[in-house]
Amino acid sequence: MKISAINTINFVKSFTASKNENITGPFIPHNQAGDTFVSQFAVENEIAQKIFNSTKKFSIKNYGNLSEKELEALRNVCKKDIDTSYVAEDNLNTALNLKTYLDEKYGKDKYVFVSIGRSPAGLARVLEFMGIETKYLPISGLRDFTCVSAVMRRLNGFDEYGDFLKDQGITNEEISDSDKSYLFYDFTHSGRTLEFFKNILTKRYKIKQHNMYFLSLNDDLIKASKNNYESLKNNEEYINVYLFASRIAQYTGLTELDVKNLFRINGIKNFQSDEAKKFNFLIIDNLNKLGLLKENPKNKKSL
Repeated sequence: MKISAINTINFVKSFTASKNENITGPFIPHNQAGDTFVSQFAVENEIAQKIFNSTKKFSIKNYGNLSEKELEALRNVCKKDIDTSYVAEDNLNTALNLKTYLDEKYGKDKYVFVSIGRSPAGLARVLEFMGIETKYLPISGLRDFTCVSAVMRRLNGFDEYGDFLKDQGITNEEISDSDKSYLFYDFTHSGRTLEFFKNILTKRYKIKQHNMYFLSLNDDLIKASKNNYESLKNNEEYINVYLFASRIAQYTGLTELDVKNLFRINGIKNFQSDEAKKFNFLIIDNLNKLGLLKENPKNKKSL
């Protein structure tokens, strides 16, 4: 696995190469007078920005609508973003390993992956674009509390967040009628925050079904390695760089939503940064090359 945070040498080489390409690469006219010239990359970057500005979340549908010229431009622009390229590659490889584990344990297409907060969202994006039914439930600030009763007292925006859960299909009716296992994943230290969220869902919102499981993402990544040395090394590295250090958050396209401000849920729905859009494009493009790209209509309302 190539973790971007420790690939300093590769970054320097790539940065130097990209600088040289911009200086010595092909130049084309930019206006009718022909007296202003810009690099090929500048033109491709302009194309990429136009595409990204036209959508709030870069999706499989957006990808399918690209012309060959636009596709090549996006590839070249994203490749020059060394950091995002490494992040996309790391998340793709780790998600493929996790999916194999989940398919074997719960059955292929027999589970719903639910990301609690932003930590699991990077891997969730990969699974989403592979056709796995995926939900994103932004919530943060649970670590600030020492007991579940304190969390319950500070919930602010109960009704708004309840409406959001319904919109995402997180209801007793939807879950009980499904033949799938609902896997609620969070990154855990002690397991306390996962237990807090479970209590919010089951006690405050009264959503409780036999096919709901609240799981530690880091624990299952270790289990997914199946004692294979390389897989274990890669998954441990992923946990340390992306989960412990919260590195993945900026690529998820989700803003932080504090448990004390759940009424702000509507403001988080359509947030997407250029980093997140590049991340999505790279994941989709690579999955397409691998023949693993699949759109699931049940993900239409996913954040």
